[in-house]
Amino acid sequence: MTRPIFFDPTGRRSVLAKRSLALLFLAIVLGAIAFATTLVMVPRQRELELPQPRYASAALHGAHGLQGLKSWLPRLHHHANTTSLSIGFYQPGSDGSFFSLSRHADQLDWVVPATINVTGADRTIAVTNDSRLDAFAAKSPHRFHVLPMVQNVSEDGWDGQGIAHLLESRPRRAMLVRQLVDYSAQHGGAGLVMDFENLPASSMPAYLHFLHELNTALPTDAQLAVTAPAGDPAWPLEAMAKATDKVIVMAYDEHWQSGSAGPIASQGWYLSQVEDAARRIAPDRLVIALGSYAYDWHGKEADALAINEAWLAAHDSDAKPTFDKASGNTGFAYSIDGSQHTVWMLDAATNWNEMLALGRLGVGNIALWRLGTEDPGYWSDLAALRSGKTPDLSRLASESGNDVEGNGEILRITATPVAGARTLRFDSQHLIREETYSALPTPFVVRRSGGADPKLLALTFDDGPDPQWTPKVLSTLEGAHVPATFFVIGENALVRPELLRRMVADGDEIGNHTYTHPNLANASDRGTSLELNATQRLVEAFTGHSMTLFRAPYFGDAEPTTADELQPALNAQKAGYTIVGLHVDPNDWQNPGADAIVKQVIDQVHGASEESSRNVILLHDGGGNRAQTVAALPRIISALKGEGYHFVTASQLVGVPPAQAMPKLAPSDLTAVRIDVAAFVVLHFLGLGVTWLFFLAISLGIARAVMMAGLAWWQSRSLREAPPEYRPTVSVIIPAWNEERVIAASVERVLASDYPALQVIVADDGSTDGTSRVIRERFGDNSAVTLLTLRNGGKASALNRALEHASGEVVIALDADTQFEPLTIRRLARWFADSQIGAVAGDARVGNRVNLVTRWQAVEYITAQNLERRALAGFEAMTVVPGAVGAWRRAALDSVGGYPENTLAEDQDLTIAIQRKGWRVTYDPRAVAWTEAPESFRSLAKQRYRWAFGTLQCLWKHRAVITSRQPAGLGLIGLPQAWLFQIVFAAISPLIDAALVISIISTVARVVQHGWAQTQGDLGTMALHWSAFCAIDVACGWIAYRLDDKRPTYPAGLLIAQRLVYRQIMYWVVLRALASAIGGWVVGWGKLDRSGSVDATVAGARS
Repeated sequence: MTRPIFFDPTGRRSVLAKRSLALLFLAIVLGAIAFATTLVMVPRQRELELPQPRYASAALHGAHGLQGLKSWLPRLHHHANTTSLSIGFYQPGSDGSFFSLSRHADQLDWVVPATINVTGADRTIAVTNDSRLDAFAAKSPHRFHVLPMVQNVSEDGWDGQGIAHLLESRPRRAMLVRQLVDYSAQHGGAGLVMDFENLPASSMPAYLHFLHELNTALPTDAQLAVTAPAGDPAWPLEAMAKATDKVIVMAYDEHWQSGSAGPIASQGWYLSQVEDAARRIAPDRLVIALGSYAYDWHGKEADALAINEAWLAAHDSDAKPTFDKASGNTGFAYSIDGSQHTVWMLDAATNWNEMLALGRLGVGNIALWRLGTEDPGYWSDLAALRSGKTPDLSRLASESGNDVEGNGEILRITATPVAGARTLRFDSQHLIREETYSALPTPFVVRRSGGADPKLLALTFDDGPDPQWTPKVLSTLEGAHVPATFFVIGENALVRPELLRRMVADGDEIGNHTYTHPNLANASDRGTSLELNATQRLVEAFTGHSMTLFRAPYFGDAEPTTADELQPALNAQKAGYTIVGLHVDPNDWQNPGADAIVKQVIDQVHGASEESSRNVILLHDGGGNRAQTVAALPRIISALKGEGYHFVTASQLVGVPPAQAMPKLAPSDLTAVRIDVAAFVVLHFLGLGVTWLFFLAISLGIARAVMMAGLAWWQSRSLREAPPEYRPTVSVIIPAWNEERVIAASVERVLASDYPALQVIVADDGSTDGTSRVIRERFGDNSAVTLLTLRNGGKASALNRALEHASGEVVIALDADTQFEPLTIRRLARWFADSQIGAVAGDARVGNRVNLVTRWQAVEYITAQNLERRALAGFEAMTVVPGAVGAWRRAALDSVGGYPENTLAEDQDLTIAIQRKGWRVTYDPRAVAWTEAPESFRSLAKQRYRWAFGTLQCLWKHRAVITSRQPAGLGLIGLPQAWLFQIVFAAISPLIDAALVISIISTVARVVQHGWAQTQGDLGTMALHWSAFCAIDVACGWIAYRLDDKRPTYPAGLLIAQRLVYRQIMYWVVLRALASAIGGWVVGWGKLDRSGSVDATVAGARS
């Protein structure tokens, strides 16, 4: 028996292939491990040295001469406690105020936002809205009422004189009353809190009239409260209590911002103020406001601080807050850059002692000044007071979220949230006698630098490099001799490494913007680390320099306030990066127009102040269409240069030279970088290769589809001379192996053919079922039917044995599952009138279209196999006369030694072989045969694996046809297209589909993260090519169905679904066939399990 093509009986090739594959796999694994190791083990970057203030602790001078602890509580209860109102003052727009309210809303009865201001030349009301407060009050379950506070704050401070003039005018006073009543009615109608301050004593009568008029005008269920400073005899508390519902005495500011340093509310002073107020005002109308904040006196001025800011100052200066036993207030002192600071605060220990005094006085209405600045222990004090217990103030937590210090847009996180602790000593009356801070709490603390010189500007570009826009940006910068800082995305830089080298050569800086531009708030610490390390290694590999700057995706400004912004920055800082924020953002990614971009940049740069720098400009050189940014850039540079601004890199804003911002790699890191260079180069070319293959394959697929459909159409329209009536003798050979179910029907259909004197030979190739028995029983007395019962040797061997008994001039071989139409043999035989014709192919159809699998095959037979035969026949380039319906000249068979036995695709092998001997092959689309197709994907895969392996054997066996180009049709067209589209194209198609799927997934992820405006990639182009391919495929399929003589209904939807699902099986079998060929494995006949469901009569009628 002839050895099959590719078969290696020794098994050495299989062993060698397996070893080679194992070595390749091992090399890939080791390379991946080495690459992953270099990414995980990236050395920590050296932090840039940023300007930092120098703190030092100092001695606090206590409050001497104040009363001792024995006088901190009133001696008698003056009134019975009948009400217990809890009030919180709220600052609109303050994160601290909102966070405090959201945590403690259930402890408040009133919330008093500083919403209304009466100021300006006409003294009209101005409203500061807070949408967060409005939404919280509208939706959250709570018990509090919102009473807006009315103040008189001007740009120069409290406008006491202006309000006094307003109050003296009855018409203007009446107008203000109407405005306030209307506003209250429109905003819940709970009431108002009046807080006019610095009023001259002479205006008090008019103020009282105003309060009375306002209270009268408000609805009866609305409350009117008025604030009054403690310790000012000019304020008539009794009269105010009569004119309003509540008088809020602000029992703090014994020492205030414009005065000398000292306790803000010493217990003795405080007690005298609240006792005086309690004597003058009934307890149900009296509210005592407690302060919970700090003052930081330095020089001739003082800053108001939240308690957590005071704690932070003590922490940074290593100063220890001290509880002053003379005043009951806590304070400390420190110096910063030589400037002396004294801090006094009203913390929870002081507040508790103050609340105890109110309890003795029977005053239950307490207000907090103000939400967001308080010691969190205040709420424990309040809860303990209401429940008659002692508060636990030992644990300290900073609830403010973060603290931003300094000026500039180069950032360093100097502290992270850490809880503090304090110990307290209570006396027998539950007063706090001693307070000791053992550890101070810290929030996130962000120190800003780089804002010292407002005339220095840093241009920064995010989301590149982009092959289209970054070169144009670089050209503009080069022409203007301006440096910039580029925050690059690793995956973008991978495909254009030359742009990184160009940046470095130009003196620009490169910063890390992660590898894939994810939202790091949703990433794990390890994921963040890999994002940073991959980009770092890539830049090091291609430039020889490392990066020290970082900007997180979606990092909007230089005031990070939430954990979403702070945690990614902190992770990067731990890796040694310096964070670069921004204050100038024209939102160029939204493409507002070049004019708008220029205007926004210049206007925002002009908005620089001591509190808010404008040194860093954000633009984008990637992430979408950046034509507008490119157009705006030279105008921005020219305009700002003309105004005396100078452009520097981001690191130069803090005095860091380029050599430190992008240091050269250390020799010890060269090995790891070389590994990374190799890995990134492989990834680079892999990505390019897959993308190139996708577009090449799609383009070739489109070209082939158009060419095949066009040629088939042209062939159908060409005048083809009909063959003469010619009736050579015909022998029909039916090879069979276990075909008991279908063999009788197949023989009967042949015998029913409209052709005289047929010889039918059934070659039973060692069947183990009743195949031979059925033939003997059904056709034993029919002399036209010959039964050969053979030892199993394979299909080709069975055909050759039958060929020895064939007497016809023409031999037709058909599979046992195939049924001929009556005229099929006549139509095949007539072509042999031409003595050059060696074989004729017929038109095979699927006869068992019983499910989706078989219907897909039916579509394939018409749109692929039969259409291809139509097209190639005109070029003498047909590669296969199908075994299901093909006729052979006996002389042609004899010239090549009969059916080849060393390939599985004996029909294809024979077709090529006889053409190499000079015989011609043609195609008759009207010679129809109905064959049984696999009815399951498993059976289909089994059949197509045999076909693919056989095709590969034939192409390899006849490879000399291509080099010799003889015969020309096969050498130039038939076999090259078979290699390209049936083998190579199918083998690489999984990569092509994977590229499309990966592109779709990554694009969807980017759209979710960035939106369409900032999404770029090959998906659009790929989708366009894919859509064009599908559209052309559908059109070519339509042509195939139009050319069909039976004109079946065209199932376009089925064709598209077939391309998306069915073709995956075809890829798998080709890859499996290639593996079998390389391994030298033997592949058997692999006969299809027959169902016997083909009926040519029914199938022909249905089509």
